[in-house]
Amino acid sequence: MRERILEGPILRTMLVLAWPVMVSNALQALYNLIDAFWLGKVSTEALSAPTVAWPVIFTFMSLGIGFQVAGSAIVAQHTGAGDRKGVDRAGSQVFSFLFLLSAALGLLGWGAAPWVLRWMGTPPDIYPLAVSYLRIVSLGFPLMYGTFAFTGLLMGAGDTRTPMYLMGASVIANAVLDPFLIFGWGPLPELGVAGAALATVSSRGVAACVGIWLLSTGRVGVRLRLRWLLPRWREISRILRVGTPNAVDHMATSLGFVVLMGLVAGFGTVVVAAYGIGQRIIHFLNVAIWGATTALLTMVGQNLGAGQFDRAEKIAYRGIRSTVGVLLFVSVAAFLLREPLYRLFIVDPRVIAEGKRFLGIFGFSVPFFGLFAATSSVFRGAGHTVPPMVFSVVRLWGLRIFSSWALGYAAGLGPLGLWIGMSLSNYLGGLGLYLWLKRGTWKRRLVGEPEGALVASD
Repeated sequence: MRERILEGPILRTMLVLAWPVMVSNALQALYNLIDAFWLGKVSTEALSAPTVAWPVIFTFMSLGIGFQVAGSAIVAQHTGAGDRKGVDRAGSQVFSFLFLLSAALGLLGWGAAPWVLRWMGTPPDIYPLAVSYLRIVSLGFPLMYGTFAFTGLLMGAGDTRTPMYLMGASVIANAVLDPFLIFGWGPLPELGVAGAALATVSSRGVAACVGIWLLSTGRVGVRLRLRWLLPRWREISRILRVGTPNAVDHMATSLGFVVLMGLVAGFGTVVVAAYGIGQRIIHFLNVAIWGATTALLTMVGQNLGAGQFDRAEKIAYRGIRSTVGVLLFVSVAAFLLREPLYRLFIVDPRVIAEGKRFLGIFGFSVPFFGLFAATSSVFRGAGHTVPPMVFSVVRLWGLRIFSSWALGYAAGLGPLGLWIGMSLSNYLGGLGLYLWLKRGTWKRRLVGEPEGALVASD
């Protein structure tokens, strides 16, 4: 794959890298859709509890995602430079760093759950269910971070298929466990929302264990080596330098969504349910974004590592244009099908009506979020993570939260104002970061000369 990334046709190679990631993220979206399907049959409150809890969960997970991207970028550039030793050393250091971080955050998430959800203004009928869900998932962070590490390292090396297979197995496990744990089928107790959380953690845990085994045996493009698992400051400092802006970006985004969830919750359970289902649908539509961004990060990183700066630039702009074009198509499809999509999950006509309005307004901003995400991925593949961090914070805090509050509450437009404010942040954020990319300052590589030969693979 390395030779194809460095010399092959750009769009065809992007597709080869992107489609497994698209499938993986479609499967990832199925996690939430499956939970929503079963919990919607319990009650509107049960359906809404994970919606409230997930912004908090994602806040804790965002640090892992931020440093996962750092691992991908470093491994990609070592791979492009032909440095086998550098790939394994960086992968081992990223893995051990993420494990220690996840253990600390899991304990923090369990302890802070009641306070954070109360601070968000969670409706009383949802609050106890959301606390239970949040605490169970928090204790599963080490398993979930293990999956982050495995996925990020392999994607940096150009292997997007193996994570897809693991995600598929994990989704199947979650789909099987959900009804048994939620409704108490067979000898199992009826756990409701807590059962959905346990199913998620258990299925992710299986994927994490298999991923760790593959990394430790060297059956994939990165190998964990015992002598490099003990944290070393030189490597950790590079991970921190590349990953901290990205982690701050994800952390600020996650905290912003906690605040945004508070704004949504202020309008009651019906609006929360409409927003929650809509977000799940949008996440499913975003599979094209995550496939393209992963391919861009890997291809830009490896070509910069190999010193092919002109090719890296061609990859960046062709990838961005393709991403936006695909998302224009799926946005129109979502608009036309928004009512039947909502009816898959709930029969409450109030939720369906509000959901149609949400998708009708917010859905058309998705291509601009694709523009933002694809452009961010070019910067991250190059190891220049500060510009996307700054624009991400401005997009969410300076545009989305302020506009949603101003239009929804101050101007008295209610939920309609929220949906408009959210859309404006995508339009302006995407255009702003793309104009910054045009300056060309990202075309500098992160790694030095290789220390060990890397054998090409396909």
